[in-house]
Amino acid sequence: MRNTLLVALAAAVPLLTACGGGAARKSSSGGSRPNWVEGESPRWTRAQNVLGVGSGDDEESAADRARGEISRVFSSAVTVDTTVDETETSLSQGGAASTSFSQVVAQKVQTASKKMLEGVEVVERWKDASTNRHYALAVLNKGKAMVAVAERTAALDADASLWKARLEGSVDRFERAKAGAKLAAVLKGRLDLENDRRVLGGGALASTVDVSAARAAAALALQALDVVVIATGEHSEGLETGLVSGLAASGLTAKRGNPGDAGDLIVESRSGAQTVEGGDARWKWSRGSATVTLKDGRADKAFARFEVTERQASADAGEARRRAAAGLAKKAAEQTASAITAFFENQ
Repeated sequence: MRNTLLVALAAAVPLLTACGGGAARKSSSGGSRPNWVEGESPRWTRAQNVLGVGSGDDEESAADRARGEISRVFSSAVTVDTTVDETETSLSQGGAASTSFSQVVAQKVQTASKKMLEGVEVVERWKDASTNRHYALAVLNKGKAMVAVAERTAALDADASLWKARLEGSVDRFERAKAGAKLAAVLKGRLDLENDRRVLGGGALASTVDVSAARAAAALALQALDVVVIATGEHSEGLETGLVSGLAASGLTAKRGNPGDAGDLIVESRSGAQTVEGGDARWKWSRGSATVTLKDGRADKAFARFEVTERQASADAGEARRRAAAGLAKKAAEQTASAITAFFENQ
């Protein structure tokens, strides 16, 4: 959730215009290099402001980069992942589209962050006459930004109170797990905002709920479910480990099962392996594949199914096979965590 939010903010920051634009200055050419170019300004102190310095071939690119630097202060994760995944994967949620609860929480955090970043002003501009390079200084008043964070944190606290009450008011362990998953998502969103507030120089905000107790209650509700992992076929041992890891990432504790075993949640995988030809005789290639099905055990109905494949090479055929199995398990773990999270959030 946080990474998605930060990518969105990174894209949005250049579009933000300086509020109170009267404070912005036109470029000044020549003269000595201003102190703020090095990130320090006696006029715009770090005690009261978050500072961002940007440079570019023109004024606007320098200003956009200065605003972007302020967003980066809140997390070094403001990046777009351009890694190309060549593995074929597919995920089905019963053939129907649904709105993820985590996206609702993410939207609330994003609203606060956008409101906070709308306070960014470009207050100084300078052009280096010797290089024709433009520089800009952007500032964000910490006091104003903390107001936006505090408002949204209060809204998430109200959501947390709601889901904690539903968790405590239910005796059915499946319903408790659903409420626990939603409560955990809200608490994660609150933590994100607390981290932003900490960057701004503020301390933790008091909550209307006992955050530690709520987090513990959510965890216990999820761990109370009877979760069974059934892995068959080639690479079954590695797949089983990967699936258990993916479930653990969602707060669930799983046990090993056999075909036909019952449980509240059942995760089944069928995997296979094959040797494949490569273009170089010095390398041995292995390809692993798996189909994973996740079921609501009480309704005996599949709610997600996905396929993952992995191809790896090594000078040794056994090592190529091992690498393919490890990659397959990792991808299965990630997909399983996503599917379980979506399942609970959309109940």
